[in-house]
Amino acid sequence: MDLLVLMFVTGFAMATLIFWPLLSRANRRLAESGISDAAAAPIGKHALRSPATPKVVAREPSTDAQPALAKPETAPEAPRPVPVAPQQRSAEPVQIPVLPTDLFAKNFEAKFNRSRQRLARLRDEISKE
Repeated sequence: MDLLVLMFVTGFAMATLIFWPLLSRANRRLAESGISDAAAAPIGKHALRSPATPKVVAREPSTDAQPALAKPETAPEAPRPVPVAPQQRSAEPVQIPVLPTDLFAKNFEAKFNRSRQRLARLRDEISKE
């Protein structure tokens, strides 16, 4: 129990030693700049940007929903192209590369054979004794 209280007191002291100077520095800077706590203005790159204004897009009323409000045509419109479904490609043979399966034999078989031979020699020597 004593250790628990000692750890709490030590932690509180460390936090006080670390955060008290930071808090006083922040308060001193606010006092020097003349800005009150409530009216603290944002600082940094985000504060330098102008606020984003929403773009207003004018929409024409739909001719399907309100046929009485349809405006008269002043010029003939170009005919709209008919949507066409994409053509399906014919089945083409795909060339799948053959992966080398002899990587073990190519790179490591000689080393493993030497190790196997050495182990066999050691087993023979141990069995003779």
